[in-house]
Amino acid sequence: MKSDDSEALTPVDATVVRIKEHGEVKEVDYNGAMTQHIGSLWWGTAVGYRAMQAAAVALSKDGLWSRDDLYVVGAHPGPGVRDAIDYVTGVVARDRYKVVLDGNCGMKCNSAMKFEWWVSDGRRTAVIKLREDFVPRAFYELSDRLGTDAETEEDTRMFEISKVTLSTRIWAAPLNRNFVVEVIDRPLAPGELPAEVQRGDYWDDLKTKQPEEIDA
Repeated sequence: MKSDDSEALTPVDATVVRIKEHGEVKEVDYNGAMTQHIGSLWWGTAVGYRAMQAAAVALSKDGLWSRDDLYVVGAHPGPGVRDAIDYVTGVVARDRYKVVLDGNCGMKCNSAMKFEWWVSDGRRTAVIKLREDFVPRAFYELSDRLGTDAETEEDTRMFEISKVTLSTRIWAAPLNRNFVVEVIDRPLAPGELPAEVQRGDYWDDLKTKQPEEIDA
C-alpha cells in the first residue's frame, strides 16, 4: 500500500500494527511475533509487542510512523522482547537497537532490568514505560532465584504460571492502562543513550520495592 493511503489507516488495530517502510505500509500481526517464540518466551514477546503498539500510537499523531529512521533503546535484555520489537520495527538487523544493563543483570530476566523503552523516529522520541505496579516484586524475586542453588521445582512452576498470567493481563487492558507514554520533541541519534538511563540512580527504584504476591 502506498504512503498516500496511509493517512486513513490507524497504527494499531487489535493485534495488528501498521508501519511504513520506504513509503510502503507494512501490516504485522502478533501471531507472527509469537511463531518465533512458542513456549517460555510468551511474556517477553507479549510485552515487547504491546510496547511497540504503544509507540505506534504515540508516533503516528501526524501520519503513520515509519521504520526508516527508527532507533530503539531498551532496559530489558530478554530475547523475546528484542525479537518482538525487531519484528515490528526492523531495528535489530539494522544495528539500531541498544540495550542498557545494570551491572548485575547477566542478560536474563531478573530484578536488574526494567520494562522501559525509548523509540526515536528521527524527529522525536516516545518514552514507553510499563505501568509501575504491573509486574509484582515477587516475579523479580522468582526470576532471581532461577539458575541458583536456591531454585526449587515450585519456583520453576510458579515462574511459568506468572509469565502466562502477565501475558494474559497485558492484552486484557487497553494500552493507556498498561503503559505510561511521553513524547519528547527531540530525537535520539543511533547509539545515543537517553539522559535518564545515564543517571547513577537509574536502577535504584527496583531494589527498594517491597515483595508482593503473584496473582496466578
